[in-house]
Amino acid sequence: MDLNRWFRRIYAIMWFSWQELSNWTKPYIFAVYVMVRPLFGLLLYAYIYIAFAITSGLVNPDAAFYLITGIAFYNFIGEGIYGVTWVIHEEREHYSILKYNYISFPNLRDYLLARSLVNYIIGFIVSIIVLIIGFYLVGLGVSYLNPNIPLLLLMYIIGFIWSSFLAVTVSGTSLFSAEYGPLISEAIAGLLFLLGNVLFPTSILPQWLLPLAEVLPMADWMELMRYSLNIGYQVNLLFLLSKLLIKTIIYVIIGIVFFAIADRLARKRGVLEASFHH
Repeated sequence: MDLNRWFRRIYAIMWFSWQELSNWTKPYIFAVYVMVRPLFGLLLYAYIYIAFAITSGLVNPDAAFYLITGIAFYNFIGEGIYGVTWVIHEEREHYSILKYNYISFPNLRDYLLARSLVNYIIGFIVSIIVLIIGFYLVGLGVSYLNPNIPLLLLMYIIGFIWSSFLAVTVSGTSLFSAEYGPLISEAIAGLLFLLGNVLFPTSILPQWLLPLAEVLPMADWMELMRYSLNIGYQVNLLFLLSKLLIKTIIYVIIGIVFFAIADRLARKRGVLEASFHH
């Protein structure tokens, strides 16, 4: 494999993805636009906590830490999954160019992953900014943090791997139904938000939902992200890390196999050229 040529392709796709996302506008204008939704979401949840603390007279730094970290780290996963799953709908339904991607980047799965890199970078930056502003809003000082930076970066990488291949699997279904593809991606993101230890621990969920929460890597990843930000946070590190790595490997295998089958079937049926909009 010509690595230099491969990296040039990745760079070109990331450049195109950035320009398409920003609509060819100036970076600082797009940065303001990108920050609006997550910051308003942060303000909503932070002020719910503040209102509760004022009315009840109870200030719980642990609850504030749990809330802010959940909102911040979810931005990374949510932004990245959207970056993978939206591509097929957009390039087939809006621009009718999906089939031409095979000329510039023959592997559609790797093309989707390359397109999502910009979204994950944006999600990473947004998560850091939300953490800083969120801790300030709820009165948590920097002294409350005791981060393990190498572990934090490793968790970001693992989060990218499992969530991107989960999104690749969802994208495989989008090849056959562009009309419902975006709805499926929104449903997956909502499921991760509900079952992923984002705003509340999965232990308070109904019993029938617990097996589904256990299947998804989100809850384990979120707990490890909190631990990497504050090593005083109580988790069983080796157990959670082992579970997360096993689930990540499984999701990578499922994503590769399922998308390969879906891609071959889509080309055989000529769906890459189809348009499902009305």
